[in-house]
Amino acid sequence: MQDKVCVVTGAGTGIGRAIAERLASEGALTLCADIDADGAQATAAGIDAAGGRAEAHVCDVSDAAQVEAVMAAAERHGGPHAIVSNAAVQYERTVEDTPPEDWDMVLGVNLKGVYLCARAALPRMRALGGGSIVNMASVNGFWVEPALGAYCAAKGAVINLTRSIALENGRFGIRCNCICPGYIDTGMAQRYFEIQDDPDAARAEAGRMHALRRIGGPEEIAAVALFLCSDESSFCTAAPFIADGGLSAGVPMT
Repeated sequence: MQDKVCVVTGAGTGIGRAIAERLASEGALTLCADIDADGAQATAAGIDAAGGRAEAHVCDVSDAAQVEAVMAAAERHGGPHAIVSNAAVQYERTVEDTPPEDWDMVLGVNLKGVYLCARAALPRMRALGGGSIVNMASVNGFWVEPALGAYCAAKGAVINLTRSIALENGRFGIRCNCICPGYIDTGMAQRYFEIQDDPDAARAEAGRMHALRRIGGPEEIAAVALFLCSDESSFCTAAPFIADGGLSAGVPMT
């Protein structure tokens, strides 16, 4: 990734921060975009302190103008060569209990945001002769848990949106893949555990659901993102990359 320009959304915490840090550690100038200005700045400052190069950008990915501003900044630096559309919100309610405005909010960030980032990046990548788009889906895109209807709907759509982007733009040297993580040890997962009756028991049970008997770390998803952003994955496109510790494969041995 030496001297490449990368955009990572949702870079203020969790998986997004880990991805931004990993790309920067491999030589990329990384634009750290997040709706949380303090989080984006903290990620960029940490990268700078470690000897990397980064910029912080405030961005609500459901807002086309804000997404365009981030991609324009990447273009000024000679990119974007790769983008990781990671920004997302989790929402725990049944379909019946989900108000229409909340449904729109979840899909606005988790699905529309992915579309807006790709839409803004594609003409710039064509001008560069190619690029890599990595979308953050989830095992919940095809393996559903209760009370996550809006989230699962959005993540399932991200998988097929990824395929559409890849098939439409492969002739321009642009690849598009998505990552489908299982439970990852981030603030989002912890908030889910904390709304359960026994958070510690919920965390332990989540780990037991995986064949590897644990939840994953953000750095493990960052490693997959690095592969997909780099030329090491030059013949990979239109694919969901499952990184879930065996969660979606079935019931593990006891």
